[in-house]
Amino acid sequence: MLRPPMDSTDTTTLLQAARAGSREALEELFKRCGPRLLALIRLRLGPDLRARLESRDVLAECLLTAFQKFDQLRQSDGASFNAWLARIAENEINDLAEHHHRQRRDVRREEFLEDEHLVGEVRSLTSRVAVDEQLRLIECALETLEAEHREVILLRKMYELSFPEIGERMGRSPDACRMLLARAMTELTLAMDGSA
Repeated sequence: MLRPPMDSTDTTTLLQAARAGSREALEELFKRCGPRLLALIRLRLGPDLRARLESRDVLAECLLTAFQKFDQLRQSDGASFNAWLARIAENEINDLAEHHHRQRRDVRREEFLEDEHLVGEVRSLTSRVAVDEQLRLIECALETLEAEHREVILLRKMYELSFPEIGERMGRSPDACRMLLARAMTELTLAMDGSA
């Protein structure tokens, strides 16, 4: 099944230390979140964009944006941090999809980055992120699901949204989202059993 969310207490403690100015804590946060964020990016890219883009490059862009905007993060718990990273990834992927759809240059990518050391650190970090075999199996199984089943799983398990938030995004009641998630998880389990 889906890997449980990383220990929120540890993530929250790291987040608090990073907000207090600890560069090591910030790097550890991104190191821990990297594999999960990479899996989310691969799923959100879909086969079409994945064929044209390197997932790790998208991850690097997301982490660089997160490093640059870290001081704008208002929440101070691990679940909120994960959801914040997921939103950054979603925005980046939407921008890339629009760019590739229109076949025009993405001006944002040509901006000069002042902190070359930071860029180097992000590239180093993304090169060490590994997606284990279990995540690859989950990714393949998720791609076989109906779109709404895949979406409810991603919103609940990756974005860590509440059922009312999921309901708002999917145009359903929270109870309907709970039932949809139960059906989706059953379908995911069967898909994973079938691929084993």
